[in-house]
Amino acid sequence: MKKKMALMCMAGILIFGMSACGEKKSDEDVQETSHTTQTAEDTQTDTEEQEQTTEAEPVSEREGYVGFQDLNIEEYVTLADYKNLKVTAVRPAVDDESIESYINSRLLVGKITSRAVKEGDVADIDFEGKKDGVAFDGGTASGYKLAIGSGSFIPGFEDGLVGVMPGETVDLNLTFPENYTNAEMAGQDVVFTVTVNSIEGSASYETVTPEEMAEMGLSYKTKEEVWEAGKTEVEKNAEETYKANAKSAVVQKVVEESTIKSVPDYLVEEEAQNYNHYLESLAQAMYNMDLETFVTNAYGVTMEQYNAQMNEMFTDTVRQYLVMEAVSRVEGIEISETMISEKADQEAAEYGYTSGEELIREVGYATYRMSIVQEQVVERLMELITVEEEAVQETKTTETTEASTES
Repeated sequence: MKKKMALMCMAGILIFGMSACGEKKSDEDVQETSHTTQTAEDTQTDTEEQEQTTEAEPVSEREGYVGFQDLNIEEYVTLADYKNLKVTAVRPAVDDESIESYINSRLLVGKITSRAVKEGDVADIDFEGKKDGVAFDGGTASGYKLAIGSGSFIPGFEDGLVGVMPGETVDLNLTFPENYTNAEMAGQDVVFTVTVNSIEGSASYETVTPEEMAEMGLSYKTKEEVWEAGKTEVEKNAEETYKANAKSAVVQKVVEESTIKSVPDYLVEEEAQNYNHYLESLAQAMYNMDLETFVTNAYGVTMEQYNAQMNEMFTDTVRQYLVMEAVSRVEGIEISETMISEKADQEAAEYGYTSGEELIREVGYATYRMSIVQEQVVERLMELITVEEEAVQETKTTETTEASTES
């Protein structure tokens, strides 16, 4: 999912982040809403209603549509003297604190398979729930991370896993509570067949022992090995983050210093439409939710609030697109249909699509084309604009390195 999200963000979210959507819940949070203490029947969109819904006509298919590549760009943008601009970018700190923090959060994490599940563990499980021998909606999952003792599942489920060894499969004969939110399942006897894949293990660098690392299946034999591995990764991530910060600073500066005379509303609408189409397809595939159900669960906002935030975000995105388009023409950067098609074919498998054509259709032609435009333009701008390194950032590196590796 992260790679697909990165694809949607690669064009317009170089400087404008998804923070406009509010705090996004993790996949586990959304999954918990859909099939831990409730079945998917509580969130499933009625199929007949979906079939009756008429999709909005794509903006790009409207009569008189003009894409970015066909705009008279001078009517919309007056570029800054970008070749004489100077920007600064932050390089994250690489110190003992940041290295140890990275080690604790990323390296001293493994899977325990040598002992049984106990209270307080986080178990990686596959499960299937059946009523009268038939699997019921919302009762099946693979690779689910369950905190034993959290009370996330119906009574008896978590207790039934205590003492189970990784690799073992057990049948849990359980009964849904009489006051269960789904009336069809309330008070019903069911059987959950559960396989414990592993136990999620973690340790602290300060106290970790070789025995603990071995129990988690880690390759490190000594604390010194862990430290060197952590130091190498933090230095690598700091460099990657600095480069990403520099590119964002360059784009932001060029956009800020340029004059955007107007922003075509239909292009903003198109970006929002492309994104919503993509997001709904993911929500349907992963959680069997329509867009509104997913938005309210994942972002905690109403659709009215979400649409307002999307309009604001994609207005900024289109402003950036207009400037990037203008720079590409001044610099003589040509993006041909052949280039777009070939790149899409190359990236299709990476982003989970069967063909480049499917990828472009899912993401939207304008968005995908602009991802290529911006990639080319940013590389050129990095050659032309002076970037100076800011003073070392006095914060932990874990957050910035994680953002860098997922972008």
